[in-house]
Amino acid sequence: MGDQDRPTQSGFRRKLCLILALTMIAWAPSLQTSSWTADDPEVLLQSPVITGALPATAAFDRDYTHHVGASGQWRPAPALSLRLDHWLYGSGSSRGWHLTNLLIHLATVALAASLALKLFARLPSLGLAFFAVHPLLTDSVSWASGRPSLLCLLFGLIGAHLIHRTISRRGHPLSVVAAAMVAISLPLLAKEDGLLFAALIGFIAFKSPLKTRAFTATGVAIGVSAWLTARGYALGEALPATAEPLLSGAPFYERAITGLKVIAESLRLLLFPFGRPPRYDLESLPALLLSVAIITGTVGVLWFAHRSKAIPPAAWALPLFALAPFLHMIPLGEAFAPRFAHIALLFLIPLADDLLRRTVSPLPFAILATLTGVTWNTTEHYQDAETYWLATLHHSPASPVAWNALGLARAEDGRQEEAIASFKAAIAQDPSHSRAWSNLARSLMAIGREEEAASALEAALRSGPKNPIAFTNWGLHLERAADYVGAREAFIRASQLRPGLPQAWAGIARTERRLGREAEAEAAEQRARSLGTR
Repeated sequence: MGDQDRPTQSGFRRKLCLILALTMIAWAPSLQTSSWTADDPEVLLQSPVITGALPATAAFDRDYTHHVGASGQWRPAPALSLRLDHWLYGSGSSRGWHLTNLLIHLATVALAASLALKLFARLPSLGLAFFAVHPLLTDSVSWASGRPSLLCLLFGLIGAHLIHRTISRRGHPLSVVAAAMVAISLPLLAKEDGLLFAALIGFIAFKSPLKTRAFTATGVAIGVSAWLTARGYALGEALPATAEPLLSGAPFYERAITGLKVIAESLRLLLFPFGRPPRYDLESLPALLLSVAIITGTVGVLWFAHRSKAIPPAAWALPLFALAPFLHMIPLGEAFAPRFAHIALLFLIPLADDLLRRTVSPLPFAILATLTGVTWNTTEHYQDAETYWLATLHHSPASPVAWNALGLARAEDGRQEEAIASFKAAIAQDPSHSRAWSNLARSLMAIGREEEAASALEAALRSGPKNPIAFTNWGLHLERAADYVGAREAFIRASQLRPGLPQAWAGIARTERRLGREAEAEAAEQRARSLGTR
């Protein structure tokens, strides 16, 4: 390295260290958290792959959340990463798991800085800091279950560095194909929306000779094809899809309103990140008008960036492309949280840097300081599951999902009476909420109120005839009443609705044995063990 390069390299390292220090300050509260948040106990601590009840290879041949039901997610990298955390830190405290999340985020920031320097010949320090401390990433950094999003970003940037290095060195065509294949495969091993890194790979190869671009595209196509094949083998379905869209049976108008609200809330939290966790329970017409206004305003900003010509097209095209997956929420009625905007936020770094540099000098630093404070405050909502859902209910008191989740957190803590009150609050907001009825029944059974539990389970089955958990709880109720034939039928129905539900197979094994059908009991028991039931 020549003498004239040293100041630039020194300046880069100094700025990067400042950004990393700011990042650690913003996310420091997450390291003070030792309790589990939201659905961490269910998704992580009950996963036989993560806890080690199944061999590590099981991460590659089943759904990421197979133990609680099919979700259409094939994510072996996060499962293995979380498995390592369980081995290192155990399940008594979440602090070590949060430390891993923060270290991954710091590595992502450093890799993003290095890649930006290579692509733009400068460090977009303001945009990078905007990404590093933005509260939109709270669900990923402060929530142990957010590991897939973090690894997707990390692996995507590792792949981007790999393809950039291979193309810059004018490697052999087969090397380019292999690099592109690895570059797209890495983030896809972490999360389905890693597919968006194909746009970044294309941007890196854009100014290369036509043959190099063709080899890059070939490698990406091979990598995606291999991923689809592996998904198909593990899940029986190659194309990513949510197994149970929340509003799949609702009228299109209702699904469209919900989809627009989700998109608008994601953009709102990107531009004005106050009031976490996100809320979607606004009245339909105001929500529609607000959503259209926010989306129109965002498109207007991007159009201005395009017309100004001072901002490269990739700076606004990449984040716009990264928001594309949100469009499928409208026809499917899937309510995704803003945590799925993490790649869009990463791709926003160049544009955010350009826009912040155009403002009056103190303003960018005031914005970054505000974001850091908001992130610090928001992270405190993730101390434990009860705190998180109480924060949600603070500004979304009519959310049946939040009331139901709060009940689950209290039931997990053994506070059944409080859990029952929470489940009843969820039902008051939505009498057809099958999960709340089912969970209410489970808490009632826990304190011996069997007759009330039976009534709640009947309501759960009426409102959710395809709810496998309701059938499992119904089976437990009948089993406690010594109706082993009825219990067996309920467990079988639950296993048909969700073949990967270990509790259903364990129930089948118990009732078959009670009925003297030892061979059938052994087969069901073996199936339960294969799903991780000890």
